[in-house]
Amino acid sequence: MKTTRLASAALALLLLAGGTALAKRVTVVPGDQPVTVDIPGSWKVSEIKRGVQAKTADDEVYIWFESYRPAQLQTLIGEHNAYFKEQGVTITGEAKAKQVEFPTYMLKISEYPAIYEKKPTVLRYISVVPKSGDLRHLLVSYWASPEGDKEYDGETNKIINSLAASYDAR
Repeated sequence: MKTTRLASAALALLLLAGGTALAKRVTVVPGDQPVTVDIPGSWKVSEIKRGVQAKTADDEVYIWFESYRPAQLQTLIGEHNAYFKEQGVTITGEAKAKQVEFPTYMLKISEYPAIYEKKPTVLRYISVVPKSGDLRHLLVSYWASPEGDKEYDGETNKIINSLAASYDAR
Protein backbone atom coordinates (compact mmCIF):
# COMPACT_ATOMS: atom_id res chain seq x y z
CA MET A 1 0.00 0.00 0.00
CA LYS A 2 2.79 2.44 0.90
CA THR A 3 4.62 1.58 -2.31
CA THR A 4 1.50 2.35 -4.35
CA ARG A 5 1.06 5.75 -2.65
CA LEU A 6 4.72 6.55 -3.11
CA ALA A 7 4.56 5.57 -6.79
CA SER A 8 1.38 7.64 -7.25
CA ALA A 9 2.95 10.65 -5.55
CA ALA A 10 6.09 10.32 -7.68
CA LEU A 11 4.00 10.07 -10.85
CA ALA A 12 1.94 13.12 -9.87
CA LEU A 13 5.12 15.09 -9.17
CA LEU A 14 6.59 14.01 -12.48
CA LEU A 15 3.44 15.04 -14.34
CA LEU A 16 3.35 18.39 -12.58
CA ALA A 17 7.00 19.04 -13.33
CA GLY A 18 6.53 17.96 -16.93
CA GLY A 19 3.44 20.14 -17.30
CA THR A 20 5.44 23.30 -16.75
CA ALA A 21 7.82 22.31 -19.54
CA LEU A 22 4.96 21.62 -21.95
CA ALA A 23 4.38 25.30 -22.71
CA LYS A 24 6.41 28.46 -22.67
CA ARG A 25 4.88 31.88 -22.09
CA VAL A 26 5.91 34.34 -24.78
CA THR A 27 5.27 38.10 -24.81
CA VAL A 28 3.83 39.16 -28.17
CA VAL A 29 2.94 42.78 -27.31
CA PRO A 30 5.30 44.38 -24.77
CA GLY A 31 4.35 47.25 -22.49
CA ASP A 32 2.86 48.00 -19.09
CA GLN A 33 0.11 45.48 -19.83
CA PRO A 34 1.89 42.92 -22.02
CA VAL A 35 0.00 40.46 -24.17
CA THR A 36 1.29 36.90 -23.93
CA VAL A 37 0.65 33.49 -25.45
CA ASP A 38 1.49 30.02 -24.25
CA ILE A 39 3.40 28.11 -26.94
CA PRO A 40 3.87 24.33 -26.65
CA GLY A 41 7.40 23.43 -25.57
CA SER A 42 7.98 21.36 -28.70
CA TRP A 43 7.38 24.34 -31.01
CA LYS A 44 10.25 26.54 -32.20
CA VAL A 45 9.89 30.21 -31.23
CA SER A 46 11.91 33.07 -32.66
CA GLU A 47 11.74 36.85 -32.68
CA ILE A 48 10.79 38.62 -35.89
CA LYS A 49 10.69 42.29 -36.93
CA ARG A 50 7.38 43.13 -35.18
CA GLY A 51 6.94 40.23 -32.79
CA VAL A 52 7.26 36.48 -32.58
CA GLN A 53 7.11 33.48 -34.91
CA ALA A 54 6.15 30.03 -33.64
CA LYS A 55 6.29 26.88 -35.73
CA THR A 56 5.92 23.18 -35.20
CA ALA A 57 9.08 21.08 -35.15
CA ASP A 58 8.05 19.51 -38.48
CA ASP A 59 7.33 22.92 -40.11
CA GLU A 60 3.70 22.00 -40.82
CA VAL A 61 2.25 25.01 -38.95
CA TYR A 62 3.57 28.56 -38.72
CA ILE A 63 2.02 31.29 -36.56
CA TRP A 64 3.23 34.88 -36.50
CA PHE A 65 2.25 37.39 -33.80
CA GLU A 66 2.98 40.93 -34.96
CA SER A 67 2.31 44.09 -33.00
CA TYR A 68 1.65 47.21 -35.08
CA ARG A 69 0.11 50.68 -35.10
CA PRO A 70 -2.98 51.13 -37.33
CA ALA A 71 -1.01 53.23 -39.87
CA GLN A 72 1.38 50.27 -40.38
CA LEU A 73 -1.28 47.72 -41.37
CA GLN A 74 -1.00 48.11 -45.16
CA THR A 75 2.81 47.86 -44.96
CA LEU A 76 2.48 44.72 -42.86
CA ILE A 77 -0.01 43.13 -45.28
CA GLY A 78 2.29 44.01 -48.19
CA GLU A 79 5.18 42.27 -46.42
CA HIS A 80 3.03 39.17 -45.93
CA ASN A 81 1.90 39.14 -49.55
CA ALA A 82 5.54 39.38 -50.71
CA TYR A 83 6.60 36.60 -48.32
CA PHE A 84 3.85 34.23 -49.41
CA LYS A 85 4.55 34.96 -53.10
CA GLU A 86 8.24 34.20 -52.47
CA GLN A 87 7.25 30.91 -50.79
CA GLY A 88 5.06 29.91 -53.72
CA VAL A 89 1.69 30.42 -52.02
CA THR A 90 -1.10 31.65 -54.31
CA ILE A 91 -4.34 33.12 -52.97
CA THR A 92 -7.10 31.77 -55.19
CA GLY A 93 -10.12 33.80 -54.13
CA GLU A 94 -11.69 36.26 -51.75
CA ALA A 95 -11.31 35.92 -48.01
CA LYS A 96 -14.13 34.61 -45.87
CA ALA A 97 -14.19 37.03 -42.97
CA LYS A 98 -16.07 37.34 -39.73
CA GLN A 99 -15.84 39.84 -36.94
CA VAL A 100 -16.50 39.27 -33.25
CA GLU A 101 -16.74 41.95 -30.58
CA PHE A 102 -15.42 41.43 -27.04
CA PRO A 103 -15.54 43.87 -24.11
CA THR A 104 -11.99 45.21 -24.62
CA TYR A 105 -11.19 44.36 -28.25
CA MET A 106 -12.54 43.48 -31.69
CA LEU A 107 -11.48 40.32 -33.47
CA LYS A 108 -11.55 39.93 -37.25
CA ILE A 109 -10.81 36.51 -38.70
CA SER A 110 -10.05 36.25 -42.42
CA GLU A 111 -9.55 32.87 -44.07
CA TYR A 112 -8.08 32.87 -47.58
CA PRO A 113 -8.43 30.06 -50.10
CA ALA A 114 -4.86 29.35 -51.19
CA ILE A 115 -2.59 26.76 -52.79
CA TYR A 116 1.01 25.80 -52.12
CA GLU A 117 2.91 23.37 -54.34
CA LYS A 118 -0.31 22.83 -56.35
CA LYS A 119 -2.20 21.67 -53.24
CA PRO A 120 -4.60 23.48 -50.89
CA THR A 121 -3.00 25.22 -47.94
CA VAL A 122 -4.50 26.91 -44.89
CA LEU A 123 -3.95 30.67 -44.69
CA ARG A 124 -5.68 32.65 -41.98
CA TYR A 125 -5.31 36.09 -40.39
CA ILE A 126 -6.66 37.13 -37.02
CA SER A 127 -6.63 40.86 -36.40
CA VAL A 128 -6.95 41.94 -32.77
CA VAL A 129 -7.95 45.58 -32.40
CA PRO A 130 -8.10 46.92 -28.83
CA LYS A 131 -10.97 49.29 -28.15
CA SER A 132 -8.61 51.61 -26.31
CA GLY A 133 -7.10 53.79 -29.03
CA ASP A 134 -3.65 54.05 -27.43
CA LEU A 135 -2.90 50.30 -27.47
CA ARG A 136 -1.03 48.52 -30.25
CA HIS A 137 -2.94 46.20 -32.57
CA LEU A 138 -1.96 42.58 -33.16
CA LEU A 139 -1.99 40.57 -36.37
CA VAL A 140 -1.88 36.80 -35.92
CA SER A 141 -1.02 35.06 -39.19
CA TYR A 142 -1.46 31.33 -39.59
CA TRP A 143 -0.12 29.15 -42.39
CA ALA A 144 -0.40 25.38 -42.33
CA SER A 145 -0.70 22.32 -44.47
CA PRO A 146 -4.19 20.80 -44.25
CA GLU A 147 -2.65 17.78 -42.48
CA GLY A 148 -0.76 19.98 -40.02
CA ASP A 149 -3.88 22.08 -39.45
CA LYS A 150 -5.72 18.94 -38.32
CA GLU A 151 -2.84 17.37 -36.42
CA TYR A 152 -2.03 20.50 -34.39
CA ASP A 153 -5.58 21.81 -34.02
CA GLY A 154 -5.68 21.19 -30.26
CA GLU A 155 -2.33 22.90 -29.67
CA THR A 156 -3.26 25.82 -31.92
CA ASN A 157 -6.56 26.28 -30.07
CA LYS A 158 -4.68 26.37 -26.75
CA ILE A 159 -2.35 29.03 -28.14
CA ILE A 160 -5.25 31.18 -29.33
CA ASN A 161 -7.17 30.65 -26.07
CA SER A 162 -4.11 31.77 -24.07
CA LEU A 163 -3.93 34.89 -26.26
CA ALA A 164 -7.62 35.62 -25.61
CA ALA A 165 -7.10 35.12 -21.87
CA SER A 166 -4.21 37.59 -21.96
CA TYR A 167 -6.35 40.21 -23.70
CA ASP A 168 -9.30 39.55 -21.39
CA ALA A 169 -7.06 40.16 -18.36
CA ARG A 170 -6.18 43.68 -19.50
